[in-house]
Amino acid sequence: MKPSSKATRRRFLAAGSSLTVGLTTGVRAGSGTLATGSAPPAPKKEEYGPVVPVLPVPGASFLHAGPLVGHVTSTTAALWAKSSNIGRLDFKVGREADLSDGRIIAGSDLAEESSFTGQVVVDGLKAATRYYYTPLLDGEAAMPRPFPSFETAPITPGTLRVAFGSCVGQRGHLAAAAFGEMAARRNFDMLLMIGDNHYGDTTDPALLRDHYHMHRSVGGFASLIREIPTYAIWDDHDFGPNNSDGTTVGKADSLRVFREWWANPAYGEPDNPGCYFQFSRPGVDFFMLDVRYHRTPNKITDDGSKTMLGSRQLEWLKAALAASKAPFKVIASGSEWQTLTQPDCWSSFSRERQEIFDFITGQGIDGVVLLSGDRHFTAGYQIQERHLEFTSGPLGSGNATLLENPERFTGADEGKLWAVLELEPAASPPRFHYEIWQAGGGLLERRELSYDEVSGRQRISPSPLPLLPERMEKKEGR
Repeated sequence: MKPSSKATRRRFLAAGSSLTVGLTTGVRAGSGTLATGSAPPAPKKEEYGPVVPVLPVPGASFLHAGPLVGHVTSTTAALWAKSSNIGRLDFKVGREADLSDGRIIAGSDLAEESSFTGQVVVDGLKAATRYYYTPLLDGEAAMPRPFPSFETAPITPGTLRVAFGSCVGQRGHLAAAAFGEMAARRNFDMLLMIGDNHYGDTTDPALLRDHYHMHRSVGGFASLIREIPTYAIWDDHDFGPNNSDGTTVGKADSLRVFREWWANPAYGEPDNPGCYFQFSRPGVDFFMLDVRYHRTPNKITDDGSKTMLGSRQLEWLKAALAASKAPFKVIASGSEWQTLTQPDCWSSFSRERQEIFDFITGQGIDGVVLLSGDRHFTAGYQIQERHLEFTSGPLGSGNATLLENPERFTGADEGKLWAVLELEPAASPPRFHYEIWQAGGGLLERRELSYDEVSGRQRISPSPLPLLPERMEKKEGR
């Protein structure tokens, strides 16, 4: 698209919210469901209403999105914010709620080329300590009191609660119920966004920023990310078009914009781009994968060279797993791992998937938990009677239907869903619980799995299905 046509489009979108946009990419029918029979026609984007373009707002700059708490350690914290226009972004951080003891962390001048986003890394913090903060725009606090806060990571292992989900939907309001309830409960220590964090379906930087801003403006999500450390990887819809892969034109632009809007600890390796990274909490190592940037197209024959991760990322994962001494190793992937799935998942990359599984088994690596998104339902699997996976969603998208699957031991496919893992790595043996949550339905299931079940030495028995809130009557025939 030529710059002039892009500018014309954005002026058209800015003309008024009553205008509709003639784009036709809608909710997936193929990659989100295996249900038999013909799927209902995918809604067109205009049926959801237009996406408001992220344009400079005239006048003095103000807080346009955020702030967001990203990667947090026992001594550091990454903080992010977006302004409405050019200006200087700094942060003030202190232990007193009114920031009377606050120190200023120097940031940077904000530019339209990065949609007026900026971030800093605060250092010199104390472990397991609550800190208050505010963005400063041109030297003035950009938020009123009470100021948001975050807590640094502990040094010794304790109980860690990790929420995760995917598939936020075509428009921000579709995930409002899920994020609103998550924000009200706030019963977890960190949030992992596992992909399809927006449905831009493009690599056009301007359009990507429009979608990021729309979802970053949802009230519950905005409230959560101000205080809960949040980490993100992508899947197809926030990387490029549906089912996109490493051949996608403009993928470097997608990665550049992704880096603008998240505050992860790393983005690939210096000589191997991507959104993958590793981080740790005491007793738990996290390996967040990029399953799009280096991905071979799904339909290519699996002849030994077909890859989802690329050779460099695969070796990085193996080396990091082998070096991990943590009782729990959490591996997050936008694509689902289980066997009886659909083409846009690890089932189309069986050689590479088996290579990872064989490495885990051959190295005697215990405590591995696989996470995924994309599928528009929430489920737990014991793959090949050995490898534990949880897929979680949809936070806002339409639901797909769970089908019979011998690897699955739990699942829910109605409403807006997310999951929480509760990890106690210092217990002997380490303790593991999972929870499945539904917006408006609350806790559908909380269950403990033994460390032998997590590590594949013991079979996991099925949970009762379907999982429904206790107050709801089961439907006839279910």
